[in-house]
Amino acid sequence: MGKLVGKALVVVLVFTSLTGCAFSDPRIFGTPASPSANPALTSDQAQAATQIQQAWAALAGLATLDPTTPRWAAMADTLKAQWLVLVGPDPINRVSALNVDIGAANKLATIQDGTDTANDTLQTARDSFLAQAKQATGTTAAFWASLACSAEQIRQGIGGTYNTATPANQSATIQVVDEKTAVSNLISSYDEGVFAMRSAMGFLDPGATGVQSRYQTVLGSLLNDASSLATVAQGMGITQDTSPPIYQLPPGRDSDASLALLASTQTSLIQASAQWVASANDPTQAITYMMNNATVGMPLGVGMAVWPGWPDS
Repeated sequence: MGKLVGKALVVVLVFTSLTGCAFSDPRIFGTPASPSANPALTSDQAQAATQIQQAWAALAGLATLDPTTPRWAAMADTLKAQWLVLVGPDPINRVSALNVDIGAANKLATIQDGTDTANDTLQTARDSFLAQAKQATGTTAAFWASLACSAEQIRQGIGGTYNTATPANQSATIQVVDEKTAVSNLISSYDEGVFAMRSAMGFLDPGATGVQSRYQTVLGSLLNDASSLATVAQGMGITQDTSPPIYQLPPGRDSDASLALLASTQTSLIQASAQWVASANDPTQAITYMMNNATVGMPLGVGMAVWPGWPDS
């Protein structure tokens, strides 16, 4: 699904890690240098990696103790992917470490032991990451805010659902723009999301009242969040284009197409809200919005790896 005309689009940049040259010119020697660690992260990176590793160990222990509950392994996989990036050479651009052992899973006596440890560790990590995000700017702020959102989503998944987690775009990062443009892009994402949910509900079996109700809840949440964002935009002097946009729908008119619309809506909102965080001089308001609305506030009922590049497998 994508907007064809009428609104501004969120622009993403694709980063590729270069590990060697494909040229045959014999005058080219050596291997390109590895990316250096981002100095804005180094002082707190080790602590963050430790917190993620501890949460991983608890959830990996739960996956071993209770293999019939698939969300333990899904959440552990997400945390391991994050940990590999945190200990890698360039966390901002998500260059993962290679051949690094994360350690051993916790040996648990009971499920309660594991869930208590994971809950407490993720809660502490969330608060720490939020504090780091609010002290930073640019993509560094978006990086920490996204880690905080992911920690909270996984924490909520301990007592909920994380079986069918949908990763965000794994090859995209956020382009920093001026803050008004970022907010306008987020509003456009909400406009498109409202259209998507209304279309998705039309693709569903009318007899599937439970599923219809679930999508209606998502639609209501999007409308409420868009309304509150419009108030923010008004205070910033942002005037929105009122011309009717034209959207492209995914192929098919069935439940699978509805799920595709739902996933694309979440991904769009995540990327647009992260852009707002990265583009704000003071990211506090944008971070709060990203945490409470665009990510963990989505009433979908499944987990989401919120930062592009945090896959669930």
